[in-house]
Amino acid sequence: MAAAAEKYRAALRRSIIPKQQPAVRTVGLLADPGIAQVLAGKVRERLENALNSEDQDQVRWSVKVGPLTLPLDESGQVMLNRHVGALREKFGWEYIIYLTDIPQYGQGKPVGRSISQLHGAATLVVPSLGMARPRNLTSALVDIMGELAGDRKPLMPTSLSARAFSVSGSLDEPSEDGRSSTRYVSLKGLRGRIFLVFGMVRSNRPWRLVPQLSSALAGAAATGAFGVFYTSIWSMADYLSSLRLALITVVSILLLGLWLLFHNRLWERPRGKHYRERLVLYNTSTVLTVMLAAAAMYLLLFIALLLGSLVVIDHGFLSYQLRHPVGFAEYVNLAWLAASLGTLGGAIGSSFDQVESIQQATFSQREYERRNMDFGVDGSGTQKP
Repeated sequence: MAAAAEKYRAALRRSIIPKQQPAVRTVGLLADPGIAQVLAGKVRERLENALNSEDQDQVRWSVKVGPLTLPLDESGQVMLNRHVGALREKFGWEYIIYLTDIPQYGQGKPVGRSISQLHGAATLVVPSLGMARPRNLTSALVDIMGELAGDRKPLMPTSLSARAFSVSGSLDEPSEDGRSSTRYVSLKGLRGRIFLVFGMVRSNRPWRLVPQLSSALAGAAATGAFGVFYTSIWSMADYLSSLRLALITVVSILLLGLWLLFHNRLWERPRGKHYRERLVLYNTSTVLTVMLAAAAMYLLLFIALLLGSLVVIDHGFLSYQLRHPVGFAEYVNLAWLAASLGTLGGAIGSSFDQVESIQQATFSQREYERRNMDFGVDGSGTQKP
């Protein structure tokens, strides 16, 4: 009886004494406008759940997405550490992570993230993840928080095979007292830069450029339609091999892309010897963005001409002109050649909308801002915190 009474009293005390609530720690996410901002909204809950599952009952994490974007500095980069004090005072966040789609540089090398335990802040370059998805972005953010809040640096690969497939390395920038103020996770080798370029292309969103090519598409459609109704084009399309038609397609898309690049001043010119690698990254991503948009325009034109030829050209009449039985393949070849000729003759040289509109559609908002800045890059090419 005495033991049962003691258990009852202990249970009663537990019910009266409130359970101590875990401390709440906040993480603020800020992002550049565009895809980075969209991803920030998508990963907020994922990151919060991941952090809480790791710490369990010791602490409760709260992740907030802020409404602000930070300005670019004179070198065209986001300098989060300069704004940490004001942001912390305004929002009360303990840790701050900024998602940017502008490539960042540390000690003259492209970096995927910069982490400052001193400031409790980090910047993550979203394009460094390649075709970033909420899952791998959340994983990267959890790694960052492990270092910011727990002094847990991600382990660098040690074996030769692991290093060969790794895309990142580590750089430390010392503060005035000799301690490490900011740690940069650099992008290593060609593979890391390929990830970065594809991420930059995604941030540019090539599909936004296609509607701006409406006048080019109209000119190409008019020229291509002429080819659809011209019997000599029918004979040529029937005679040419698929390899030759494919080659004509590639040439027409390349010429259209080059016309777009130079007519609309999308190609960035050198700004100094320390800017060369950045220039290669920026121009490569621009070329891929424009070529993807040109290919999309070509595909739309091909589909329109194929449908038009199926509706207008009678099956028997086409067979009579070509002097052999015809099927769907002959219509495809006809639309194929007509689309290439339309692209070459109608789109190239046609008058586009305002150059500024084309530039805005080609680049992400931050990249457009950067290209229109009159900035200088310091001699080392290093991002200062």
